[in-house]
Amino acid sequence: MMDSPQDGENIWTEFAGNSHCVPSSARLKEYISGKTVVITGGGGSIGSALARFATTCDLDTLIVLDSNEHSLHAFEQSLDSSSKVARVPILGSICDSALLSELFALHHPQIVLHAAACKHVPLMELNPLAAASTNVLGTYALLQAASEYGAAQFIMVSTDKAVLPASIMGATKRLAELLLFAHPDQALQRKAVRLGNVLGSSGSVGPIFLKQIMEGGPVTVTHPDARRFFLTLDHAVALLMSALSPAYETGILIPDLGPTRTIEELARYLIAATASERGIEIIFTGLRPGDKVEELLSSPYESVLAQDDRFSTVQPERLAPRTLQAIVEQITLSVRQRDLPLLLESLCKAVPEYRPGHVLLQVLENKRQIELWK
Repeated sequence: MMDSPQDGENIWTEFAGNSHCVPSSARLKEYISGKTVVITGGGGSIGSALARFATTCDLDTLIVLDSNEHSLHAFEQSLDSSSKVARVPILGSICDSALLSELFALHHPQIVLHAAACKHVPLMELNPLAAASTNVLGTYALLQAASEYGAAQFIMVSTDKAVLPASIMGATKRLAELLLFAHPDQALQRKAVRLGNVLGSSGSVGPIFLKQIMEGGPVTVTHPDARRFFLTLDHAVALLMSALSPAYETGILIPDLGPTRTIEELARYLIAATASERGIEIIFTGLRPGDKVEELLSSPYESVLAQDDRFSTVQPERLAPRTLQAIVEQITLSVRQRDLPLLLESLCKAVPEYRPGHVLLQVLENKRQIELWK
């Protein structure tokens, strides 16, 4: 069995097998040296890993924003007291425009690392308005503040689930990408980095499997053919920091994560690596609401250009300013009035490849709302 946190880190690295793609930390530190950096979702797995890396750099100021008091406090308590970086922990939401204006007016961050998101696919199928509020409106509010107060770079954590989305989570992240690139501020470098499944992150399948193994099984896998891109948390941080390089212009950055691997393969690997006794059963439970059998990092409709050995790029699709404004206004109204049909109508217009799944349609039926389209 695993007996130390280091063992836990090693087990993900060994499975992912892509640690060779991670550039040296010295080069990554150059990108934020002397800067004021704000990290949203700073109490989450990716956000806190970014923030922890930032505390090892020669920053001016590190601002860590999170809406979860427990997560923000836990992050602060976990830090090495020897770090000399000035830190400003802020408890609040990216949907709070007044808070964002205050934060940016006071600190004038040059770099925004945007990791705040509603990310749990089945949960968001049951809470679509929350997904739209954070992933769409929160991203837009943060983008507006970054532009108004002269930030230089805006890096957004995106996801493979935004490609041909089958879930409300994926559709809202896809719309967040579109909003990012529709913004007229050409001086602000805007980049979205599409990541796959980050091994060991909170709520991800790996820790769930480990818990099931420690309890003696069974280990529950959704589908024998379900395949995902996997990467470690360290690799995710390195990719997001690499995106700050001036070599990458505004656009969607697609990392080389190698081929997809089955979720069953991860389950069998963890059983073999950590089980003190054999015979732990794997059972298949079926795809969850919003899940796809296999994820993609780009769609057949996107023009992907080879950039270097770390990223390929997709030239962003740009919405007309009038279209952008109409979408934001409709989604704002839908969230304010809890009008799910209006939300889905707006989302399907903006992301035409998306169609709500059966669970979300059942939510509509339960609310006795009208049919979305003829």
